Amino acid sequence: MVMVDLGIPPGFELLSEDLQDYSEKTAGNQGGRLEKLSLTATQAILYFDALTPHQTVTLHYRLRAKYPIHAQTFQSRVYEYYNPDMNAIALPVELEVSK
Repeated sequence: MVMVDLGIPPGFELLSEDLQDYSEKTAGNQGGRLEKLSLTATQAILYFDALTPHQTVTLHYRLRAKYPIHAQTFQSRVYEYYNPDMNAIALPVELEVSK
């Protein structure tokens, strides 16, 4: 199982229907199938069944700003469920929303 922790920046909400659509679209796949999605205020945790070597998964998702803000995202991380030392991290980036 492969886990993805998507950091949600403060002042934003994740529009989860994009990820739910992806889950339905990949339901019959052998690898890269999104099995489960858990949301918290600061992250979305995605559970994939498995990935084959060199397989690429492209996710499209949207965030909605709740109000004008200058914020920094939380880091995002991908890792193996049973071997969390096998991972990769996307560093935080700054975002600015104005009126």
